[in-house]
Amino acid sequence: MSVVSDVLGNGIFVVFLALVVGMAVGRVTVRGVSFGVAGPLFAGLVLGHLGLTVPPSYSGLALALFVACVGLIAAEDISGVIRTYGPYFVVLAAVMTASGFAVTAISATVLFPETNTPLLMGAFTGALTSSPGLASALDGLSGSAQASYQIGHSIGYVVGAVLIVLFQQLYPRFAGLEMDTERRQYEADVGETESNTDGSSIERVPFSLVGFGLVLALGVVLGSIPLPLGPLGAPTLGTTGGVIIAALVLGYVGELGPITLRMDRTILSELRSLTLGLFLATVGIEAGSGLVQTVAEYGVQIVLASALTSLAAILVGLAVTRRLWGQDWITAAGGICGGHTDTKGLAAAIDATDADEVGAAYGNTYPFALLFMVLYAKVLVLLVPATVG
Repeated sequence: MSVVSDVLGNGIFVVFLALVVGMAVGRVTVRGVSFGVAGPLFAGLVLGHLGLTVPPSYSGLALALFVACVGLIAAEDISGVIRTYGPYFVVLAAVMTASGFAVTAISATVLFPETNTPLLMGAFTGALTSSPGLASALDGLSGSAQASYQIGHSIGYVVGAVLIVLFQQLYPRFAGLEMDTERRQYEADVGETESNTDGSSIERVPFSLVGFGLVLALGVVLGSIPLPLGPLGAPTLGTTGGVIIAALVLGYVGELGPITLRMDRTILSELRSLTLGLFLATVGIEAGSGLVQTVAEYGVQIVLASALTSLAAILVGLAVTRRLWGQDWITAAGGICGGHTDTKGLAAAIDATDADEVGAAYGNTYPFALLFMVLYAKVLVLLVPATVG
């Protein structure tokens, strides 16, 4: 019995169990639909609910490795994406986060007026998976309101993460998108990778451990630098924002002294597949712990409010990118994930499109969405009375 306990208490065993079971489940197809890379997320939720745990550092490490891979692969397209769609990403970030803000305000004042208000406000930053937004809102709250907001954020985070992952996996299939067609449109709009690459004569290396480590180290530094926003505080980009920017910039430059930052895409893609599976598995395990009890205690209203907030942002992003601007799905998928500030959605989008270039649009939208989330979270606390029901 002690052997079983030791094994089940081993974080490495638990995370790879979630990965193996999740990928197996993700490959099951029902009427042409499968969960794909979302499988480890759901397997993790079940294992977490059953009481299995992993060290908190696992998800952060897997996330940093995954984002670095995505950024380095997408880096060579970054100039073409910026030239073609640069200003659009700011607008997309603004309208997606604004739609989530509006739905949350309506939920708190009209749809669920009798529900604990800080819980509903927490669902806003949670549903759009924004930790900087959470920190911004907590500055304006205190005591029990602050605790309630954090609980709402936690519930909203799980709901928002699941919805953006499912959307990225299922929408292309239900919409009947042909990825070859989307790829051709992407190349026509943005340009072939090599034609957009300054210094394309830089010779790739199979893999540079020094270069990869440099991306991660610099990304953590960038993500830790406070951005002074006056009365809104001084949020940071966090690990995700810092590493994706470092990877895109250094990967585009290609060389830094004797260090080569152009690496074989096949190797980076394999590493990316491993790390995204591990990341989603750890997120599911962490989120699954106590989720059912929390929802049962605080009511389905928080789940509904979170779902409405997340879906509003996603659908507005979809309408703007595809209907209004006519963007290809590779660019639109990345932009929607960036506007939702969700790396798990980015992982699902890359898996569903089989296009790492999704990361370029994500990297351009995410920082702006993060800043708008900080703003809207602060405004929400000021406009909606933070009463505790």
